[in-house]
Amino acid sequence: MPKRTPKPSSTHRPEHAVLTGLLRELRLAAGLTQTQAAEALGLTQTSLSDLETGDRGLEMLVVRDLVRIYGADWLAFVGELERRLAAGATPASALITR
Repeated sequence: MPKRTPKPSSTHRPEHAVLTGLLRELRLAAGLTQTQAAEALGLTQTSLSDLETGDRGLEMLVVRDLVRIYGADWLAFVGELERRLAAGATPASALITR
C-alpha cells in the first residue's frame, strides 16, 4: 500500500510541530506567560496551550497576531520558520515516547 500524504491542514505534519515550537520559543523569549499572551489575543490560557502543543490547528492570521504580540518582526519570523523547516531538525516533542 502506498504511503499516505497528510492532508495540508493536518496538525500531525512535522512542519506543524516546528511552527508551534517556534511560537512557544518566541513567547518565552518575549517574557510572556501563556495567560498574558492569551489575554492579549482574546483567548483563554487553555486555548493558547492547545495551539502551542499542536492539539489545535493554527490559522495564518492568528500566527501573525501572536508574532506581533510577542514583539517580533513577521518577515523575520517567517524566515526563521523556513530556515528551520529546510534544516529538517527534529523537534524535541518528537523524541518523547510516552
